[in-house]
Amino acid sequence: MKNVLFASAALAVVALAAPAFAQDASGYVGASYAKTDTDFGDADTWGLDGAVAFSATDKLGVQVDAGYANTDVDGFDSSDAYNANVHLFTRNDAWAVGGFAGVTDAEDSTTWNIGAEGAKYLDNVTLAGAVAYANNDDADVDVWGIGGEARYFVSDNFRLNGGLSYADADVEKAWTVGLGGEYQFAATPVSLYAGYEHTKFDEADIDADKFTVGVRYNFGGQTLKGRDRSGASFNGAKTAFGGLF
Repeated sequence: MKNVLFASAALAVVALAAPAFAQDASGYVGASYAKTDTDFGDADTWGLDGAVAFSATDKLGVQVDAGYANTDVDGFDSSDAYNANVHLFTRNDAWAVGGFAGVTDAEDSTTWNIGAEGAKYLDNVTLAGAVAYANNDDADVDVWGIGGEARYFVSDNFRLNGGLSYADADVEKAWTVGLGGEYQFAATPVSLYAGYEHTKFDEADIDADKFTVGVRYNFGGQTLKGRDRSGASFNGAKTAFGGLF
């Protein structure tokens, strides 16, 4: 019941924040499917997520995002995970810098994260990065992560991206490299996206390949490039931790 209430509250904040907080609010809600292949089995994940960004003051912006995922691993019972994150930032036409904090609850195991993130805006390219720390109280595990991403806009509504991250936990280290893209239709605020991630777990000597497809409904009247430069575009812990988060 705690998990259901957590997910419902977090997703409700995202869904209702646009009209409630500010006239300049924008963001998206979406659904996704991911297939993960590993050396010890495969996993199927269905997810829901959403994000909204708005101005708190003339110089301070806020992004709230949340998500839910159900994962079915070969030979195991399916599991649920929920997350919610808050980002505080300042940005202009050339750059953005800020901090974030979030929580993930998976099968009654809670992980907290905190970190810093930023972006540099070029003509058709955005360079983004994040550094973060996470702690799981139940397993008493500390994780440090750092990652970066390049986003190239073929057009205002067609984005290609690639990223690299490194995560160091008490018992494991992991590298993740990813490629992806998103396309928003001109006549409707709906976009489709796809991505691929390869994660190498050093200590366990395990490789994981994750393929993701999804759809988003975008609100606030922005193009994909507009969302990147002035909307809900911060990925926080996901950028920093990659395959470990």
